[in-house]
Amino acid sequence: MTVEQKPLLIVWNDSYHTGINICDEQHRGIVSIINSLHFSQSLPSSAAFLRPIAEMIMGYTKIHFSIEIELLEKSEYPRLREHQQQHDHLITEVNRILAACLHDGEDPNQFLTFLKEWLLVHIAHEDKAYGAHLTEYLKNQHRGL
Repeated sequence: MTVEQKPLLIVWNDSYHTGINICDEQHRGIVSIINSLHFSQSLPSSAAFLRPIAEMIMGYTKIHFSIEIELLEKSEYPRLREHQQQHDHLITEVNRILAACLHDGEDPNQFLTFLKEWLLVHIAHEDKAYGAHLTEYLKNQHRGL
């Protein structure tokens, strides 16, 4: 298999949909960036890609978290604080693992593995849990209620 044919780390599928278009689109964007980092690790110059792609993931993720939290606040989502704490934990862990990779020579694949596992578990359990709540809220907003 050539580098160009390397399988994706995460293959997006409909089971990840929350039903909230902007959140689903942003999740797909995060998956795409993670797959780019995964692909870059097979290139001879892989070390040069880690920091800029990690910064891209974190920047995009922070934008996503801000939008998601704003929607949850407006809709008075009952598990908002818990959801926010999970986001905060992710950022703390990503910074810790990334620092270990960049400064301590740890294997960058642990960064990828962490991102993949966290994202898929978070979407499957936490984000899907708010899907019905936000869908109902947005329907009511559309109807002017």
